[in-house]
Amino acid sequence: MKKYLMKGVSLFAITVVMASCSHDAWFQTNDATQRDAEEYASNFKNIVMGGQNVDSRQTWNTAVATQITLTSAKTGKLKIYFTDPAQGASVAALYTGSISKGETKTFTVARPQNATTLYATILDEKNYMIDNMAFDASDSKVTAAFYTATVSARQMNAARRAIPSVFKFPGDADASKFLSDVPAGVNKLTQNDASLNGWIDNTWTGEINGWGAWDGSKKTGGTLYIKGNCDFGNRSFYMADNSEIYLLEGATLTLSATDAGKLQGGTNIYIAANAKLVAAGELKLNNGLHIYNHGTIEAPKVSVNNASVLYNTNMVKVTGELSTENNSSVIVNDGTITATRLHTAGSSHVQNNGTMTISGNTDIDSNNNTWVNNGQYATGNFYYTAGSNDVINNCRLTVNNLFKINLGDTDSNGFRMDSNSGVVTKDFEAAGPSFIYMGAQSVFEVTGTATMNITKDVYGIYGPSTGGQAVFHAKKIVNGAADANQCFVANYFDNLIVAYDQSHFPQGYSDGESDAAKANGGIGSQPYYRIGEGTVVEKTENIDYTVESSECNPGFHGGGIVKVEPKQYVYFAFEDLGTSDDFDFNDVVVRVSTPDENNVSTVELCAIGGTLLQKVFCGNVQIGNEVHEYGSFGDNTKKFVKMPLAVLGTVNVPQGKSPADLNINIQVTRSSGEIVTVGGPKAGETPFRVVVSGNDEGKWFWAKERTNISDAYNLFGQWGADMDSNTDWYKSPVDSLVVKW
Repeated sequence: MKKYLMKGVSLFAITVVMASCSHDAWFQTNDATQRDAEEYASNFKNIVMGGQNVDSRQTWNTAVATQITLTSAKTGKLKIYFTDPAQGASVAALYTGSISKGETKTFTVARPQNATTLYATILDEKNYMIDNMAFDASDSKVTAAFYTATVSARQMNAARRAIPSVFKFPGDADASKFLSDVPAGVNKLTQNDASLNGWIDNTWTGEINGWGAWDGSKKTGGTLYIKGNCDFGNRSFYMADNSEIYLLEGATLTLSATDAGKLQGGTNIYIAANAKLVAAGELKLNNGLHIYNHGTIEAPKVSVNNASVLYNTNMVKVTGELSTENNSSVIVNDGTITATRLHTAGSSHVQNNGTMTISGNTDIDSNNNTWVNNGQYATGNFYYTAGSNDVINNCRLTVNNLFKINLGDTDSNGFRMDSNSGVVTKDFEAAGPSFIYMGAQSVFEVTGTATMNITKDVYGIYGPSTGGQAVFHAKKIVNGAADANQCFVANYFDNLIVAYDQSHFPQGYSDGESDAAKANGGIGSQPYYRIGEGTVVEKTENIDYTVESSECNPGFHGGGIVKVEPKQYVYFAFEDLGTSDDFDFNDVVVRVSTPDENNVSTVELCAIGGTLLQKVFCGNVQIGNEVHEYGSFGDNTKKFVKMPLAVLGTVNVPQGKSPADLNINIQVTRSSGEIVTVGGPKAGETPFRVVVSGNDEGKWFWAKERTNISDAYNLFGQWGADMDSNTDWYKSPVDSLVVKW
């Protein structure tokens, strides 16, 4: 509680009438009371300032009036923040207004002294972020413009169930090729039958050495039917070019490591249901060799080369690598394939219509590959590092670790997703040239971290041109090149929802040092990310959008929570000189809100720490009633009741001014009946009023009763002695010494 300072004289004898709300005011004294003010100043220097002198420029106001002239690239609600609103926390805006595409608007904000970078955000009718820009606000007048470079249409219309590839994949062999028994008229081979046209079973004890014959232009092989368990692991198995080999239902053919790698070109191998081909070493398909599998293939490694085809409708088990190498080699899976690695190279082609599980890496590293997933494809890592026309996901791709994309520099290359398809990956990295084209209601879900590091404004993630929206959803999205001298780390285009659970990396520009970087008020020449037309970037919990899950799609469910943004305030905290050694600045604390679109702010009473009669004024206009009418003494410090104590009224903020410019003052009635006005100090003087910016949530916590402000905020005195230092002192309270609310 304040003790009234009495020295046998009347302390106050002057009442000052202000002409307007923005007129300067100060603590008014007469000659007799000047000594008390001088004692206050002396004690303030020793107790608060630690013996330091007040900076001659110090006005005891943490807010800087900054005039902004801004040009928008979109139509919506414009907000200005001093903290990037895409960082997950709910932050209060310094300015709110409407703006149209191409419109230039000028307004003034009360930015915190330490906030030399501000953020301009455009919101749509659902309060979703549709544009975001960081700009340099270190001067009193700044000009900024959203990036407006145009990008030619690179949109994908995915109205069909599946996006077809340019390459036409072959079909399965005719059903007549998959046999349960040897056809009529075919004889069992004898040991001396060099033509190898016949059948064998487990009673065959010799080798297979069919060298074939010449038909005048090429070697022609034989036709071999295999029944039962035929183990050639320790015997030679050789069939000439252009042979036909049939594994009948229930048969098993085991090949040595040598012979599994020497199967001859032009040969067709048909594996019937419940039949099995077992290779002790790498199973090589070369020079037009075709294997059609309705049974099981087991091998430590499988490679498909030189126009060969592996067509599977049942099971292929590869303990190591599965690869397609060159010259239009093809793998088609209608069944199940497991392997440690899939590598596509050259002009090879892979199509999955069933289930493929790759425990390690999927590597697509040629600029002429085809990789099409029409089924369920799971892999440890998915590395797409050379752009091709036909890398297409029509159903579900699951990546257990990292999906990385870094392609050739052409928009014809990309990763394409059909409508209602899905990708689920733990982490994602877009590096260098990267294009992802998403169909309507497709979902690309990153359960961990999405790292963005592209290099041009045309690269990025594209939603569909028609049919609805696509969703790119990540736990958090980060900038992979924060220190790199490049630009456009991420771009989002068309009908795309970019949803993040925690944060989206801070908006910024690529080179903040060059002259070009300062163009249009920017802090760099080009932004780290762009939000194109038809795209929103928003926290998942605030998005009211749902994609139902399905066999192909993981689904997406936004939280649907309507974003409630805290209001931003400037706080005016007063001392009434009840004593000359108490500097808690809680005798009266009021706050003024960021003005609305009509330049109207609310004035609210926060704390009453003095016993004297006190009224709040804006200039010479009283706002509300005597402060003690709104609550008993206690100033919200010893016994907190509510915040605010009361709404005192509203004020008009003059054009070109900010709430921090207002002459908010108090008139104090002393016990003698005399009235004094306490307002803002002149530069370099000891303050009876400090003006403090709200934090991200619009809050400031004043000191508890009889707690000097320099104890509650240890950096306050250093800021007072040097107004360029510790400019955010008010964000570092000693929690036990302030009123938390």
